[in-house]
Amino acid sequence: MKNKNLISLSVAFAFLALSITGILLYIKQKSHAAEITHTIFGLTFVGFAVFHIVNNWSSITGYSKERTSGGFKKEFIVVGLGFILILAGTITEILEPVAEAGRIFAPKRERQKELRFTEIETNKGEGTALELMIQKGKDTQMPVVAAWVEDSAHHFVENLFVPAKVAAMPKDEEEAREGHFEMSDFQANFLPIFASKTTTKTSNFDHETPHDNFVIKTHTKAKGTFYVYLEAADQGKTALYEANVKAASGEALTLKTKSDAGILKGIVVAD
Repeated sequence: MKNKNLISLSVAFAFLALSITGILLYIKQKSHAAEITHTIFGLTFVGFAVFHIVNNWSSITGYSKERTSGGFKKEFIVVGLGFILILAGTITEILEPVAEAGRIFAPKRERQKELRFTEIETNKGEGTALELMIQKGKDTQMPVVAAWVEDSAHHFVENLFVPAKVAAMPKDEEEAREGHFEMSDFQANFLPIFASKTTTKTSNFDHETPHDNFVIKTHTKAKGTFYVYLEAADQGKTALYEANVKAASGEALTLKTKSDAGILKGIVVAD
């Protein structure tokens, strides 16, 4: 077998795989398998292309330079300028409309009309049963939330929800797309009002604040009339929410806020 034939055929097959997966990615069929295939064959193509260039170096230099004068041929200059212009267009994002035009071929996805809520439980046991239904604001990304109870005289009673972790959006877009977040331990000073009110900073939920809408099912030893407070932080903004609750009333009360941050919406129900 001839090495030249092996390399040429390998480059051809790698180019075929790159073409197919490239078209799939262009029309936004970004399955994980397509991305892996495109990456692996891209590396394969580069590897064999290097061997191909080395084996055909004399021919490539012949395409590029005049034999008599040693100057660059017009073809080399035209191709080189075209490469520079396209590269500049991609780096400056001028060609973004071209790259994104493939979206018209992507399948239309129906918007979910029904809101879904992740259900979590804290403070299992006796006492007044509470449900806090939390809906993220439209611009909210990765909120950090803590909730607690104060009695009618605004004395701290207990925590309802304190996460153990804080999730942050990674800088790498691919990592974010795949749901890989940067994690750190929750610190009470992330939420300044909560930190000043609570007498215990121990978490009662082993994970980070849910990324989407969620329901906290919990209990409190508070009786009669009391206050439920919730503090939320997101993208450098902090907001405090409160509801004046009467135990066992069964009322659905809105968590009200004086902030214009719009981090979330909330409802409290006491059973």
